Amino acid sequence: MEPAVGLLSGAVDALAAVDVDGLTDAELHALVVSVQRLGDRLAVVGAPLVERWQRRQVWASDGSKSAAARLSRETGAAKKTAARVLQRSGVLSSMPATAAAGSAGDVSLDQVDLLARANSAARRELFARDEQLLLGQVRDLWFPDAVRIVRYWEHRADAALGRQDRAADQHAADAHAHCSQTLDGMTVIDAQLDPVGGAIFATELTRLTDELKLADLAAGVERTPAQRRAAAMVLMATRSAAMPPDAVVPRPLFVAHVGDGTIAELCELANGVVITPAHLAPYLTDAMLEVVLFDGPTTVVSVSKQRSFTGALRRAIEARDMHCQHPSACDVPADRCDVDHIVPYAQGGPTAQHNGRLQCPTHNRNAAKHDHGARPHPERTVTRADEQCARRRWRLRRRDWTVIALPLDQLRERNGPTRPG
Repeated sequence: MEPAVGLLSGAVDALAAVDVDGLTDAELHALVVSVQRLGDRLAVVGAPLVERWQRRQVWASDGSKSAAARLSRETGAAKKTAARVLQRSGVLSSMPATAAAGSAGDVSLDQVDLLARANSAARRELFARDEQLLLGQVRDLWFPDAVRIVRYWEHRADAALGRQDRAADQHAADAHAHCSQTLDGMTVIDAQLDPVGGAIFATELTRLTDELKLADLAAGVERTPAQRRAAAMVLMATRSAAMPPDAVVPRPLFVAHVGDGTIAELCELANGVVITPAHLAPYLTDAMLEVVLFDGPTTVVSVSKQRSFTGALRRAIEARDMHCQHPSACDVPADRCDVDHIVPYAQGGPTAQHNGRLQCPTHNRNAAKHDHGARPHPERTVTRADEQCARRRWRLRRRDWTVIALPLDQLRERNGPTRPG
């Protein structure tokens, strides 16, 4: 055994001997975080070893048919896990900055894998150009926001390569659904939907599940969330079957973020999933579109009147915040959040966009977890000229769906709180 591996093994033995129950809460927290970070570092540090082992075909010395089979057998890992380790090690060899950051513990293994996924063979040259910038964004953002940044980069890179429709085409090709019966008569449903279709389905499923929850509470019925979702799917089918052939089908609502200055254009669904204009193309003739104009990274200037609905103010705040704004970086999405007065209404706080924020029910309603020290956003008066300008720009954008190359540092400004150092 190599001396370095011997030292590592000894350190693991020492860690295993720690009296966990004798640690204070602060010591336990620090140890948990440190061990997790060290585990991620070790996976990245070991990547060059795995890459050489695979490239030199050491794995074939016993007649194994593949590197994944040999690694899986000798480590007890699932073959899928072994294949992921091998894939990561191969891609990291072309990502020197990311590998160095991972080895130093500056980024997590999930952040490394996020960047490795973006560094596809087709995008490799563009990734090499932008790796340092991407790494800086991923390192400083919470993971869900880092995912959105990388997805935007992928779409813009594909557009630069003349493959702007690739993601939409692939999602359409990957969509599928299976419905079968078990021997005891139960029905098994397995499906994968494209981002837009999935958002339409999930929104309605959530609405009906919440409807059933309220009915259950009123009737004193106890069901698990999974049972309610199953009942909601049956309800969706029942209502569809009962719908007259000439009934007017509700049009789906998409959110388009249109901006000036720091925000040129964002293309994402209300649930935060980053898409390309090609994803929306099949729906543009039928969809209801709500246009939100941003002036800077946080202030909503206008909500369009393209669709008549209650809660336009809530939609503006949802479009701005995207998820729960508690400082713990809670990632509960907008459609599952309350809109909370930052300065309480009872203390004279106005019911206005600048004094509203998203908070999940736990952080909003639990006094012990509520963030009481937040400050309102800067107030910005909306003029009729602002609204007219927003509508005019949106008409021009919709006529020509082109992906605008937006600097990543500006996208980062839109994405909100950064991860603490």
